[in-house]
Amino acid sequence: MKNITKSLATLVLMVLFAVPIFSQSEADEMAYRAYLTTNKSLWKQLVKTVQEKFDQDTSDENRYQLVLAQHGLLNGTMTDQDEDLFDDYFKKAKGHLEELIDNGYREANSRALLSSIYGWEMGYSPWKGMFLGGKSSSNIEKATKVDGSSAIVWQIFGNSKLFTPRAFGGSISEAVEAYEKSVKLYEANPALTKSNWRYLDALAWLGQAYEQNNQLDEARKTYEKALEVEPGFGWVKYKLLPEIASK
Repeated sequence: MKNITKSLATLVLMVLFAVPIFSQSEADEMAYRAYLTTNKSLWKQLVKTVQEKFDQDTSDENRYQLVLAQHGLLNGTMTDQDEDLFDDYFKKAKGHLEELIDNGYREANSRALLSSIYGWEMGYSPWKGMFLGGKSSSNIEKATKVDGSSAIVWQIFGNSKLFTPRAFGGSISEAVEAYEKSVKLYEANPALTKSNWRYLDALAWLGQAYEQNNQLDEARKTYEKALEVEPGFGWVKYKLLPEIASK
């Protein structure tokens, strides 16, 4: 009887641990809502939940999904310049990305994500530019060579070109071209446009790059397109589109 009870308990545990804590679609939806509502608490909840899944199975794929959640949270700190929250997470994210790069797992995306974290780190601490500028640019350049068909890679390349001073390699026209590539790559796979905050973000930054390049009609059309995809996109609806309408 004891053996039967023990066997049943073992079977129950096996079933419980075989069931995913959190499906990828649920994670994507939570990230989407966190981005739209600029809700850092929701980002932290997502990171915590994906971390629990990673703690049970430290595969490269689960590590990559954890980094995506952490990266989304770090991006969210830029809205109100929450440097304390950034400091709580960026080193962990960098460590995971370095591990993924060493393992050759999703190398292009991992290098691009690492490049963007270096960029944010310099944004919070400009004096770090002399140490991190080269690391950021070399990683995103390598990423484009490893996989030129990644929407995330071109999106982050666009960010790099948009925010880097011209004297150090920045270029508005190259930013526009990179964002255009990114948007086309997202749209080439309909699954990548559904509940995907990165796609919306690429549209928003493409519009801003158009503005800075004096392509105001293209910027307005891009913002309108973003609202067709997501009518509740507040950043575009209440800020970016009204601003360009006044120009």
